[in-house]
Amino acid sequence: MKIRISVLLALTIGGLVALSAGAVLLVSTYANVRNTTELLNTSAAMIVESIQDNVFSLTTPIEELAKSLEEDARSGEVDLSDTEFLKAYFKGVAASAPYLSDLAIVYPDGSLFITTHVTDPGGPSFVATNQPPAAGTLRYLEDVKSYDQLFWNEPFFDQGRTHISATIPAYRDGTFLGAILVSSTVHHFSGLINELGGKYGATGFILYGDSRVLAHPKLLNLTGNGLNADAPLHSVAALDDAVISQMLTQAPEFQGSDGSFDGFVVERPDGEHLVLTSTVHEFGAEPWVIGQYSPLSDWSNQWSRLSDAALVSGGLLLASVIAALLLAKRLAAPIHRSTEEAIKISELHLDQIDYLPPSRVAELNLQAVAFNKMLDGLRWFETYLPRALVRQLLTTEDPNLVQPREVELTVVFADIVGFTPASEAMTPQATADMLNRHFEILNRCIQTEGGTLDKYIGDAAMAFWGAPQEQMDHAERACRTALAIKRSLADAEVAYGVKIAVHTGPLIVGNIGATDRTNYTVIGDTVNTCARIETLAGDLPGDEQTKILISDATAKQIGSSFDLQDCGAFPVKGRSGKVRVYKLKGGPTRALPHDATEIA
Repeated sequence: MKIRISVLLALTIGGLVALSAGAVLLVSTYANVRNTTELLNTSAAMIVESIQDNVFSLTTPIEELAKSLEEDARSGEVDLSDTEFLKAYFKGVAASAPYLSDLAIVYPDGSLFITTHVTDPGGPSFVATNQPPAAGTLRYLEDVKSYDQLFWNEPFFDQGRTHISATIPAYRDGTFLGAILVSSTVHHFSGLINELGGKYGATGFILYGDSRVLAHPKLLNLTGNGLNADAPLHSVAALDDAVISQMLTQAPEFQGSDGSFDGFVVERPDGEHLVLTSTVHEFGAEPWVIGQYSPLSDWSNQWSRLSDAALVSGGLLLASVIAALLLAKRLAAPIHRSTEEAIKISELHLDQIDYLPPSRVAELNLQAVAFNKMLDGLRWFETYLPRALVRQLLTTEDPNLVQPREVELTVVFADIVGFTPASEAMTPQATADMLNRHFEILNRCIQTEGGTLDKYIGDAAMAFWGAPQEQMDHAERACRTALAIKRSLADAEVAYGVKIAVHTGPLIVGNIGATDRTNYTVIGDTVNTCARIETLAGDLPGDEQTKILISDATAKQIGSSFDLQDCGAFPVKGRSGKVRVYKLKGGPTRALPHDATEIA
């Protein structure tokens, strides 16, 4: 399959533009996507990490107070039975850590000392209470003794509040002194989460496991109704937060690059929300899910700008490719036209070819100038070369066809009667005009029957049939041509007579001549004999304006449809025997249609 130059140029230029611009666009878009992704990932990680740090800012004082008291009790610097000291001690610590709500000592006998930080309109106050042993407390002490370090308790409900607490066993010299318990409240954690939500323009939360809520801004307005020792935390369903509820039913859509957080996209009637969560396991058997959510549009601005940039870049790429294709088409148009005109040249249709227009492109302009000069030269050559013969040779595309070879052909000579004395009375221009008109008629008739015009000899013309392409009916073609010339001259109402001779015989046909000047012609006795018959036509009696004589060899090869009159046998110069000739008076009136394969 061959590709047109316009398509090739369009594909090449457009492809190169698309490849180069596309590569730049791809690299820049990839870099932008990667940078934007890393930026958003980093931002999300920073937010989640910040929330975790703030949550740890609540849990760390709890752990530090419990560990500090344990260490002082173990060294004997603090007496855990000195409740006044413990009350004052807790008061001082709570002043710097207001989120601490309770300090409790559970003694080995199960009795309790509790000092509570209470905030009321009048300011913070501290209340201390002593409680007698209880059965559940004794069981709790047995669990505490099994630990040798600090641990976090399950949230518990007491005095209308849900506590988040840590416990550490205290020993001195191997003697169990009791359990130190430090706590804060869900209310304090929710207050911190609410502050963080305002800071980041998001809703923060802490889930205890996957079904209970440890901290949420809504908990600040919820009472403890419905909570008890068996159910110290509100459920997610009771919280009535649709985003969190739906998030728990979905799998994460993405994760942080280091796996530090999970990302969810939750679709709600009011829009999409991006939820970021991080799961920590440091605070007991149940994991804490610390997270926040905000409208996805707050995060998609970066992607919107990136997509807008990609859209603009893609538009520029498309415009560049279209411009390249148009340029390629514009450049290819003169090349395509020159190709079409060159095809016409190869077929020698020089009369159908127009000059190529000039071009602003230097190379194309030079091509047009060279082409036009070549066309002028070919038109001059066409004046002197037999166009039909060249077309026949081009059509065959067989280089051996022009090599000299001997074949049987039919030759025709046509000569004007009395031309020499008639031309003496004419001006040179009138003589030339008459001959040009005469040869135009002859040439048209010869080409119609697929003949090869060999040469003009003064006022005579010589043509032959049967070469370069093989023609089995070459004799009939030659006779039809002779009759067509007779009719055409009569129709043109010429004032002169013409004698035509037709003879068939063996001839050498092919390129004859020097290396730089060759003619495709025929040579042999058949040509000479035909010339003698043409001379004989002028000597025979008859009043026809155009006389046609054919040889006996030709008469034997034509069909019965031709009207022949036997004129007898006559000696001809150059031959030992006589030649029988016939006057061709008529024949088929239908000329063969113009066959491009034979005369084009």
